[in-house]
Amino acid sequence: MKFEFKLSLWDYEEAERLHRSRNAGRQARFILFYRVVPVFSAVGLVLLGAYGPKAQTLPGWLMISFIATLLWVGISFVAAPRTRISRRLKQDAAAAAISISVDDQCVLIEVPGVSETKRVWKSFVDVARNDEVILLYTSKDCFLIFSTRAMSAEQQAELMATIERNLTRK
Repeated sequence: MKFEFKLSLWDYEEAERLHRSRNAGRQARFILFYRVVPVFSAVGLVLLGAYGPKAQTLPGWLMISFIATLLWVGISFVAAPRTRISRRLKQDAAAAAISISVDDQCVLIEVPGVSETKRVWKSFVDVARNDEVILLYTSKDCFLIFSTRAMSAEQQAELMATIERNLTRK
């Protein structure tokens, strides 16, 4: 069976959400770094401005510098996931469409004019699925994305049957 599609930013974001949700540690790290740190740094800067050192002393300046740096890091962390996904999408934008052929021997990934990769089923270790995407893992952090929006219900069922039939769990 052969699939041809172009992944959108929404597909990449959905794949990232599904990937994060599969591991509690990964999810906790995401929440801590990308949500809690920015909130605490913003609150700390506001409190420092309201109740902080009024004297022009070295400890006061060091505290202001530390909180300002923490705020900068927090703002960077909020933008980081979307920036990383957008950068990945720009890298793939040169390719008009991705063509993935799945059969019982291997998975053939073709990007016209760019590359052709053939992976045997032994190289895949896991699969994850939600309503929007199917992720076929080659390692714990590397996966192949199948957008279910580009497939019919019969194609999705056939793809999942092929994956379940050939995937060797380690």
